Amino acid sequence: MATSFSPLANDTSISATADVDEEIAALAGSMGVCHSHTNAPPSNSRLPSEILAMVFEHHEYQERFDGSANDGVPACLEITHVCRYWREVALGCPALWTFICSPSASWLGTMLERSMNAPLIVMLESPVPLEKYLEPILSHLSRIKILQIPSLESDFEPIIRLLSSQPAPLLEMFEFTKPWVKGDPKIRLISNAIFQGHAPRLRIVHISGLDLSWTTHIFSGLRTLYVKAIGKTSNITISQLLSTLRRMPALEHLTLEWLRIFPEDEETELLDKVPLNCLKSITIRHPSIRIAAFFFRKLAIPVDAKIALRVFCFEGLHDLSDLFSAMNMPPGGFGSVFQSMRAIYISCRDLCVQFSTSMAMHPADSWNTRDDDIRLSIEFACEVPNALKPSVIFDLCRFVTPDPIQKLSLSGFKSADRDFWRDGYACLPDLEVIHVKNIAVGGLIGALEIIEGEQISDILFPALRVLELEAFDFAPESEDIDELDELDEYDETFRDLMEMRAKHGVPITALQLAECTSLGPDEVQGLREVVATVDWDEYEEPEDDSSDISHDEI
Repeated sequence: MATSFSPLANDTSISATADVDEEIAALAGSMGVCHSHTNAPPSNSRLPSEILAMVFEHHEYQERFDGSANDGVPACLEITHVCRYWREVALGCPALWTFICSPSASWLGTMLERSMNAPLIVMLESPVPLEKYLEPILSHLSRIKILQIPSLESDFEPIIRLLSSQPAPLLEMFEFTKPWVKGDPKIRLISNAIFQGHAPRLRIVHISGLDLSWTTHIFSGLRTLYVKAIGKTSNITISQLLSTLRRMPALEHLTLEWLRIFPEDEETELLDKVPLNCLKSITIRHPSIRIAAFFFRKLAIPVDAKIALRVFCFEGLHDLSDLFSAMNMPPGGFGSVFQSMRAIYISCRDLCVQFSTSMAMHPADSWNTRDDDIRLSIEFACEVPNALKPSVIFDLCRFVTPDPIQKLSLSGFKSADRDFWRDGYACLPDLEVIHVKNIAVGGLIGALEIIEGEQISDILFPALRVLELEAFDFAPESEDIDELDELDEYDETFRDLMEMRAKHGVPITALQLAECTSLGPDEVQGLREVVATVDWDEYEEPEDDSSDISHDEI
């Protein structure tokens, strides 16, 4: 089960000073060598048992995440084989035996016994036998801190009964997934009696394939809710969804994936907005843009909340107008000042646009919502190929922010011709940085070109100072040749373009070249004569081995 965060990021019992932490980490790092000297007491045996236990806990904690704890045995087992002193310290340290992640029934009893009454961390990645494994684990529900379990369809009801058999006073994170069985129309419900209504520390819930229309207040203290539908069983009306969210006033992060949300016009219109005053991020995947607008119209969220949407059925600019109006965020409404915009043409059906509060963004990812600087991310997934015109990104920009965008980053825009760039200049006249990756060549060069006798007011992107070219082919393809008829010979065009802009007082002062093809040292040297800073990665094109393949091999 994939999660988008580390639920154990703060789960460590080491509370010493920074200097002591460094010493403990160094000792833990040397344990791989020490444990090979079985039964030979190492010099570290002279450490007091309290310090040695801290070292062991640090070592065990690290091995939870590097795969060492997933081989069917406890991560701390090797410690007990070094010497008698180490074994005694390890067996007397319950915290070393609390992390249960392996479906090894032979070790389960040992782990539960040696962990004594310490809080348990249960993170199972695949279904395990109910009687031999889950029942013993869930009998200790009262001391489980993190519970991550997948369920077989046949085990769902028994597991719910076990989860409802006693309170969970220490539980902080609950992740429960049920597989989708083809042809099974049942909607599985989480019982209102789960945890006997008592889980006061529960802050994170991840569920997949389960119904969301809860009437219980057991989840009223949630900070993070992640819901993913599986198959076609997770149907919910907006009124049900709003009723659920109304019981979570402290919610900070909300993710809804693949839910089939149905509007109820008359009933929903009468409902008051759900106040989510603490919300920091909301991610919704796969509604229609109209359903998304309908949903946002019934939420009251902070203006600086981070929003990520993947929407279908885009029919025109009126849909965008409705969406941003529903968010109560018309131009000027966002709490963040956007400095840069990135657009990724994923395919002829998919286009992602992201707005960031900084000039620097992490490497392009169509669904990278982990970058805290990206405050708004919208991915359009159209059923009809080429339904979205590339220039829609500029229409979107007009709806999102009145502030001048300083950096534009584009990837995959094969049809970015001169008209596209002219539309871009009309929307983003103050661009200082343009980053392009794998786009059409002629359109950009034509947009930056300055023709002799042209008025300064006619020059596109006069504020542009930095040009970043990635995977840019300096040899025009056949479709680019027509666009370059009015220009000089192509092998000199780019250098002449830089020189012409400098002559007219609108110079490109920095040029970054990464993985560019049809480009060599001589061409780069020519650019350095007219551009103040040229950063070139000296990329060498891979040799084409196709000529070495015989006809018999094809």
